[in-house]
Amino acid sequence: MKKSLSLLFTTLFVLCSSGVYAQNNNRVNGYVADTGKIPIKDANVMLTGDKDTLHTTTDEEGYFSFTKVKGESFSLKISTTGYQDFKDNYSFSEKKVLKIRHIQLKPDVHLLKEVVIKGKPNPMRIMQDTIEYNAAAYQVLEGDNMADLLKQLPGLEVDDEYNVTTMGKGMTKLRINGKDFFTNNVKDFIARLPAGIVAKIQVIDDFGDQANFTGIKMAEPIKLLNIVTKPGMNNGNFGNAGISGGTNNQFGIGGSINLWKDTKQSSGELNYNTSNNGAGTAQSMTGGISHADEINKNMNYRINYNLGRNRNAFTSEQAIETLNPLGTFYQKNISDGETLNNNHHFNGDFNYKSKKTFLDGNVMVSYNNGENISSSVNNQWGVIKQDLENVNQSINKSPAVNASLNFSRILKNKKSSLSGNFGISSSSNHADQYISTNTRYYDKVTELLVKDSLLNRNLLTDNNTQNFNFGFNYSLGLKKPKDTLARQSLTLSYNLSLGRNMSRVQTFVIDQLSKVPAFVDSLSTDYTSVSVNQNIGLGYTYSSNKVRYNFGANVSPALLSSDYVHLGQKVRNNTLNYSPRINLSKTISKSKTITLSYNGNNRNPTINELQPLRNTENLQNIVIGNPNLRPSFSHNVNSNYNYVNAKNGISLQTGLNFSTVQNEIVTNVVLIPDTLNSLKQETRFENTNGNYRLGGNYALNIPLKKNKYSISYSGSLETSNRAVFINNNKRFSKGINISQQLNAVITSKKIPTSARVSYRFSSNNNVLNENPIVDVLGQVNGAVFYHTHNYLADLNSSLRLKKLTFNARVNYSFSMNKGDGISDNFKNVQRLALSFSAMGRIKKTYYIDLKTSKTINTGYALANTNPFIVNASLSKRFLKDQSLSFSIHANDLLNQGNNLERFISGSSIVDRRTNQATRVFTVRLSYNISSFGGKGFRVDPD
Repeated sequence: MKKSLSLLFTTLFVLCSSGVYAQNNNRVNGYVADTGKIPIKDANVMLTGDKDTLHTTTDEEGYFSFTKVKGESFSLKISTTGYQDFKDNYSFSEKKVLKIRHIQLKPDVHLLKEVVIKGKPNPMRIMQDTIEYNAAAYQVLEGDNMADLLKQLPGLEVDDEYNVTTMGKGMTKLRINGKDFFTNNVKDFIARLPAGIVAKIQVIDDFGDQANFTGIKMAEPIKLLNIVTKPGMNNGNFGNAGISGGTNNQFGIGGSINLWKDTKQSSGELNYNTSNNGAGTAQSMTGGISHADEINKNMNYRINYNLGRNRNAFTSEQAIETLNPLGTFYQKNISDGETLNNNHHFNGDFNYKSKKTFLDGNVMVSYNNGENISSSVNNQWGVIKQDLENVNQSINKSPAVNASLNFSRILKNKKSSLSGNFGISSSSNHADQYISTNTRYYDKVTELLVKDSLLNRNLLTDNNTQNFNFGFNYSLGLKKPKDTLARQSLTLSYNLSLGRNMSRVQTFVIDQLSKVPAFVDSLSTDYTSVSVNQNIGLGYTYSSNKVRYNFGANVSPALLSSDYVHLGQKVRNNTLNYSPRINLSKTISKSKTITLSYNGNNRNPTINELQPLRNTENLQNIVIGNPNLRPSFSHNVNSNYNYVNAKNGISLQTGLNFSTVQNEIVTNVVLIPDTLNSLKQETRFENTNGNYRLGGNYALNIPLKKNKYSISYSGSLETSNRAVFINNNKRFSKGINISQQLNAVITSKKIPTSARVSYRFSSNNNVLNENPIVDVLGQVNGAVFYHTHNYLADLNSSLRLKKLTFNARVNYSFSMNKGDGISDNFKNVQRLALSFSAMGRIKKTYYIDLKTSKTINTGYALANTNPFIVNASLSKRFLKDQSLSFSIHANDLLNQGNNLERFISGSSIVDRRTNQATRVFTVRLSYNISSFGGKGFRVDPD
């Protein structure tokens, strides 16, 4: 009996214990981020309920977890400095694990007093898809703009035009606090926004809003710049208004205003400028308005309209040497003319996002029209001896309409999602062009005139293009991995693109005596093409807080059918392509990440590359398509490694990339004899193999004395092999590009100083005609072996006192160009430039600016001088916030500017001078607005 009772009590105890254990087995996992979707570490997380009072903090990646929650419902409170508290109620369903995927903390707009950091903060933090810079670790002085701050950040480069690059990749998209900011263009705002409002700067690998919503990140990301503002600084007004006048018939008037209150953004702009640029009148008028706002917490919209009108007179002279196996070819070209362009652009966006639904729509309407008149005289000698005089007049109109819709839906099981996209576009172009070409042919031996030929043509061009796109993506969530915060899925995608293009070019030759135009069938085209491109993809994706990878493959059938009406000929091109996809991103440890990706892309031949027609718009360069072209296939491998030491701030960013192309479509330039025993050029298209590019870049930054001093070393290495065809002969051109740079910075409130030395080397510049002028001048193309060396040293220092601010910069640069086989007419060019600039602020309201440079040029084919350029300005600021300014500017006081440059185009070496006025005196009155969070910020010009 006692044994039976003992057994009974033991059984009951075990059952009760099991029940208690089961009750304690509830688990909560969560993720906390800011409005920019960047994880927040060390946030306080408090869980309270009838049976629970638990506390924890978020880790480096923003994650938190409670493993033993007794109650079935609870309240969650999350708090951290600089953000509004988050509160919400939750309850468990039948499952004992609750995942709260994205808790977003908003900046505390009421916390207007900045937090004073006694210890020096860590300058960098590296996370999956994001590199974050803490603005408090860098020097921000009064009057600094956002570009001044960006220039201090390791791995980022900002040029004089405010173009931003990171590890060799351009960065154009801007967001503030994770939200769209007016035009979203980095270049438009980093010189206008004050650095003083910035708390953090984040460089993000952005896969797009739709991918961020579904969590399916498979496409190649772009670099996005996200600015996190200090508390209370997510609103402000900034803009300017001014009037100016000066020599060379200068007159300008205009202004802009931007009103920003978080998601509510309104802007307006109107500017007019006119002057004599040395060739004639240069006028520009631009205007635009935009507005964005939230309809409710899930819905927002954005609309903008821009217009522009530009009129510009130009004149230039060029000397050109072109290398070819048949001989060397020289040209001297003088041209002048005037262009007039008008453009209108309307854009509307609509976005809806809830916990389960994402919707994004866009409508764009544009209209452009322009007129152009130009004349040129082109003298040619060498392997070709002839002179050409051209007059070109044209009128064109180009309307376009585009609309797109993207949607995503999280399905009931919360693991799977369905996404789709629709797009439709229509555009047309109408051009009426008059071309008069007077060609004088010379005997090669005697150089006597053989024939003087005048051809007047009228070309009427009509192009109409319509496209329709449709696609869907179904992601099937699989069983949860052991890591309950992770997810895995299978993805099936399908995309369809339908295109229709109708093109007609009618050529009329005008009789010299009767002036009657006659239609010429052999110089005209009329064709219709239809394209059907499909893509079917299957992939697997795994994503957790430390690892994300996906792999898959795409199958892409394509059909291109062209109907050449006037030839009575139809050409069909069917292809089936395969492209694999691999992507890996891993957080190895805190502040250490690595990424690796491979993707294959298909490129189908364009209509112009396929059509077997003679494009004779330029009689010296007749273009003929190849209907037997095969599609090209590119292989691209990219890898990145990022590391930062949280204790000493040392950071390292590296990248490695390789690409090669199978069946790459290249031009085959052939010289053929004409009827007068001279030569003219034909351009055809061929498939070829053997092209590749291998490159790497790196940036090492070493901060010293808590970032008071820093040394950084960065650079890139690249080698390439490129195949070109010259007169049906294939040859390879190997190139090397090297860039090395060493920077040193001393951070000081009174005497900040920076120094830089760099070296760059490149060979085989532009061998594939990436910047062609052949369409204008019709010169012979080939491959050229050309080498460029650039040396640069730069020292910048400031003295900042209470009533006096002085900034000085000394710059030394030396460039040397060498070419194999170049004649005496085009000697190796050397260019030495020395510059000094200084800016002073006296008694807080007077500003003096002086910029000088001396350039020594040798080796140019055009007559050149060694100019000494002096620019100076004096300005006085008024009002308490110095928002009103009166200034006097003098550019090129000694009138020595010559606007001379050398560049490489294909196998041609080009020396060019544009004859524009350089000595200009200007008087300007301007009023600037710069207020953020109710506080005025001065933004000094660079």
